[in-house]
This record gives sequence, structure tokens and C-alpha cells, in this order.
Amino acid sequence: MTAHCERFENEALLLLEQGQPLDEHFSTCPDCLEARAAYERLREQLSQLGEEDEPAPDWQARVWERIEQRKKRRWWTTWIAPVAVAAAAMAAFFLIWLPGQTPAGLQIEIEAGTTVRRGVEAHPGDTLRLTATTGGARHSELRVYRNDTELIQRCPAEDPCSVILDGVGRYQPLLLLSENPLPDPTSDLEKDTGAALDSGAEVEPGPEVVVR
Repeated sequence: MTAHCERFENEALLLLEQGQPLDEHFSTCPDCLEARAAYERLREQLSQLGEEDEPAPDWQARVWERIEQRKKRRWWTTWIAPVAVAAAAMAAFFLIWLPGQTPAGLQIEIEAGTTVRRGVEAHPGDTLRLTATTGGARHSELRVYRNDTELIQRCPAEDPCSVILDGVGRYQPLLLLSENPLPDPTSDLEKDTGAALDSGAEVEPGPEVVVR
């Protein structure tokens, strides 16, 4: 198996930031051309961010505090374990054990795309795959938020759910379980989580996936 060329990450990035010219290799090497295209997309996306794209500094603490308060009122166990799968960068399981019920759980896998890869981080073009069991909950749903302010996927938890990670950012998967109908989301992670908890739902966050 031929190794990917990593000269763009190791040499060209610094030269570009310093305004220096690149040698001929970087205009002919397919791996370096692909890596540079991803770098240019990242710069363009970052340049479009403004203050309105930033959530309140303490919103995450408030969300997870509310989730933890709910969890303290029931018996539960969480297990996170990496698993080896073909072309997968990472995987994890979150299990909720409720007395007298089949365990509910969320399985998360990242399948590698065709971009130049460095280490085991997620990259644009990878696919986030979610599979859940609902533990007998009457209403259940899978959601994926990007940068905490954009709901990019919403699926019934009974079916597998896939999301193409088509841009840099932070992706947060959630499993929602409830005996009552779930409130309609607004695309704001903090507001949607609070509304679900207020309605009596259980909210189980998966690990945040950072795409660079």
C-alpha cells in the first residue's frame, strides 16, 4: 500500500503562512494538491465566522450540568470503548441500564473518506455513522449538531443514521429517549437540550467529533 505524501502538512503550511513560494512538487503531487484544497476550504470557512457564530462561553457547562442532574435521579452506567472496524477512525458505545428494561445504547463510528489523512482525527469527507437501541422508549430520536448552532441531521433512533462530515467544525451526536413526544428542535443545541429535558426526556450525548 502506497503511503500518502505528507510534505504539504510538514513543509508547505508553514511556507504559505509566511508568504513564501512553494516548489514544483506542490503543484504536481495529487496528495499535496488535495491537502491544499482542504486547507483553502478551511481558511474560507474560518474567514466567514463572526461573533454571532460563537455560543455563550458557559453554555456547555449549563447543558451538561442539567444532563448530569437528571442522571443522578436514576441508576445508570456509561461505557466508552474503541472498536476496530474497517476504515473507521473511532467508535464508542454509551449504554444506559434501566432496571427491568433492555439496555438503550448509542454506537458511533467514523468511516474514513478519501481525503489525505493525518493520524486518527476526523476530516472533511468522512462519514459519521450512528446506530442506537432505544431500551423500549416510546419516542426516540438521533440528532447531530454542528458548532452547537446547526442541526444537520435528525433520524428515528430505530434506524441507522449517517452524516457526511462535509466541513470543519465540532459535531455533537445525541440520543433522545422519552415516553412523551419530543419537542420540535430549533437547531440550537442548548435550547433543544433544555426543551427535551423539560419535557421529561433522557438526553445521552455521544463524544464530540472535531473535524479539522
